Amino acid sequence: MTNITGWTVTAAEPKGNARMASAILDFWTYDMVAVAARLQRSEPGLQPNLFERPVLKFGATLVQLPWIVGLQNNSSAAINNLRRLGARREHARDEARRIEAGLARLLETRGFTTLLNWQPPRGEDDPGEVDLIATLGHHLFVIEVKSTFMRGSQREAWLHATTTLRKAGHQLRRKIEAVSLAIASDHEFRALLGLTEDRVPTQCHGWIADTSIECDHQRFGSFLKVSVEELLIALRDDRHLLNDPEGLLAGNDRVDRSVTPIRQSHGLCIRTGSVPSASLR
Repeated sequence: MTNITGWTVTAAEPKGNARMASAILDFWTYDMVAVAARLQRSEPGLQPNLFERPVLKFGATLVQLPWIVGLQNNSSAAINNLRRLGARREHARDEARRIEAGLARLLETRGFTTLLNWQPPRGEDDPGEVDLIATLGHHLFVIEVKSTFMRGSQREAWLHATTTLRKAGHQLRRKIEAVSLAIASDHEFRALLGLTEDRVPTQCHGWIADTSIECDHQRFGSFLKVSVEELLIALRDDRHLLNDPEGLLAGNDRVDRSVTPIRQSHGLCIRTGSVPSASLR
């Protein structure tokens, strides 16, 4: 506990906060006695991986695994702890909203106008809530945010691609159609996005932004999948830290040219494509 308390030292609490340290320790602790008791009762439950909870608890004894704690990706470990082991927690949806809001705030610092959690009018084909819409110049961005976790095997990653991400691609296409229709017909909606009659988007970029890194820079339903972490790094102007295998940052990524415009109305041409690198500078 003493070592963990040092993590909580701030200007307001120079000696740290024991209560916060206890919460941190609980978050990273794998209670071996509790797990053993559950297994003996044959009760179902998720088993944490060591990188998700690298502090082993045997009764009152805590054992830290420094070769894991010191070398692991703590960002992925924390996301897995929250989104895999704790996916059914009461506050899981609120955390997803905060991820979307944090991404929107960073976009706004780069000059984007954003709209969060827009619900299109319900019709026969309800596309569902649009997580994040952003405009910059003549570019429109419709972003489907997925709060998921890092998979532990090739099979799990394949299932993620063929279920969650594939479905996200289909959802995104319907949401882009709903957004383009609203821009063409609803002046109040255009005002929310800072659009005017003489400034409407001519290009639309549909992105699937996932908190996991599986299938990064692949396309699902012709839409690019990127990681939330990648977007945060680029928006903080640290794109030199990113690998760019598909030329996304240079604005010349490989686009599926077979994709035709989804809607063309009132000067609005919705199509998938690459975003100029200047947009993220």
